[in-house]
Amino acid sequence: MDTIAPPVNDPDSSGGKKTPKERRAYQDIGDHLVQRIRAGEFRSTGRLPPERDLALWYDVGRTVIRDALVMLDVKGLVEPRQGSGIYITRKAYQSALSEDTPYETLAELESKPAAAPFELLEARQIIESLIAKIAAENATDADLAVIEEALANHRNARYGEPKETFDILFHMAIAQATQNKELALLVNQLWRRRDNSPMWLTLHKRVKDANYRDNWIIDHEVILKALKSRNGNAAYVAMWQHIENVKTFLAGPNAAFDDKG
Repeated sequence: MDTIAPPVNDPDSSGGKKTPKERRAYQDIGDHLVQRIRAGEFRSTGRLPPERDLALWYDVGRTVIRDALVMLDVKGLVEPRQGSGIYITRKAYQSALSEDTPYETLAELESKPAAAPFELLEARQIIESLIAKIAAENATDADLAVIEEALANHRNARYGEPKETFDILFHMAIAQATQNKELALLVNQLWRRRDNSPMWLTLHKRVKDANYRDNWIIDHEVILKALKSRNGNAAYVAMWQHIENVKTFLAGPNAAFDDKG
């Protein structure tokens, strides 16, 4: 499988730093959709256009549109109905736009709920890929045994919360294998913010494949193989590709807000 991971030693492989506006694209789109709703643009149908059409309209990827729709869903401004469309609620015609300043203090950031689902995944992808590289170089034999055990438990666990628990433990064991407590705490915080995020929970409940975590077992095996071979670059690429696969899955029809493809 071809990898789409950026070069390991290229910190700016995305082509440049994102501006604050680009980092908040889903919020801008969500607010603009509310403006269009309140202007009566969709009153004749009472529904938003399909995800595909919105992505074309705003010239962005489906993940940005899905984050925007999750935001509106959490706020009670839209009501996705499977097989029918994304319905606009009465509250949407009365809601105020979100207030978003370009710069926030650390205290303000820490007091806020976690970011949108695909922003969280992007953060994990950047951080955990580097962590996998460091773990491949620093892991002890005991660390590798713990990681391998977490993978085996993930493979054999019942569906639902037990399987998710071992999925998380696999990632946490890799972070701890860096021998850097701050990195382990950072990964733990990312997972906790995900689990406490209303937007993540809203997207996750839309997943139609209850057994989807089985998809990640093969990814985890590739990561473990790279770690055991002490190949930092391979571990980086394997982790990057794994989280890319998660993003692709959640951006696809299995978690869609409509059934329009």
